[in-house]
Amino acid sequence: MINCSKLLLLMAITSIHANAWIFSVGSRGAIPVNHEVLLRIGSDFDYLMLTRIHAPAVCRADDDTVPDSCEIPEGSPDWSIHGLWPNYKNGSYPQFCDGVPKKFDDKLIKPIERRLLKAWPNLYPTKPTQSLWKHEWEKHGTCCESHRNLSSELLYFNVTMELNNRYAVEAALRRAQILPRDEPYELKAIHKALMNELTNGTRVQINCLIDKKTRQTLLGDVRMCMDKSFRPVDCPESQFLHPPSYISKHSSPLPSFKECPSMVIYLSDTPSSLHAVPVMKSREIVFWINPLMIIYTANSEKGGEFVLG
Repeated sequence: MINCSKLLLLMAITSIHANAWIFSVGSRGAIPVNHEVLLRIGSDFDYLMLTRIHAPAVCRADDDTVPDSCEIPEGSPDWSIHGLWPNYKNGSYPQFCDGVPKKFDDKLIKPIERRLLKAWPNLYPTKPTQSLWKHEWEKHGTCCESHRNLSSELLYFNVTMELNNRYAVEAALRRAQILPRDEPYELKAIHKALMNELTNGTRVQINCLIDKKTRQTLLGDVRMCMDKSFRPVDCPESQFLHPPSYISKHSSPLPSFKECPSMVIYLSDTPSSLHAVPVMKSREIVFWINPLMIIYTANSEKGGEFVLG
């Protein structure tokens, strides 16, 4: 006979399988949200932080006169994704969780790889093209898998790109007439613009970088916080900054982000020297035909890509 405890365990397992949730990546527009979050793997967390970096500022803060310097791939927007990070309310955050897979598997994101190359680029072209994705999945993505909408490597990257489109930083600043220029802006004006146009009045975090040549303070990244239904919530007032982001053990870190002073530069149109055709390894992307078309080598998997919003 099955004792009571074994019966309860069997019922629980059956319930989990019966309530398995399928994310459809074929439809355009909104992200399906399952409001009932099931903790299975990864780590429980309180909120998510979506971080976008201003690539021209990152490259200006990097020393572009030395090898392995920062370069913006052709076709990538000035505001690109850094990551989607689970956080705790006390300011700490989980990292390197027991995800499935725990290690990054590039085959799982082949259907969306072309979109990732544009929206979530690696800014260090002598490093592997996928090095940033590998870092973000292994450090942060594995800790999101307790959330059904982020419960796989493909979902994590696909949903993050959709959130990036839904909450577009550059468009929000443009609507508020905050445009790149050489003259500084008041930091509070940028905060107000983002709260009004991006996050429905909820508090954001803004961090800055230092131009290595001019020593000016540059608008470096924007971090917005959201609940598990992907609705904006207030970010903590204190700058609980994540440590320098090493793309991989073989990579240089992104420049160190700092707390912003009262006046900051929203870097004007990127000098052409910052935009460069990335150096690709063999058996990867051969070369870029134009900003929107890529030729793959024969070893790349072919097939359609999922399109969201």
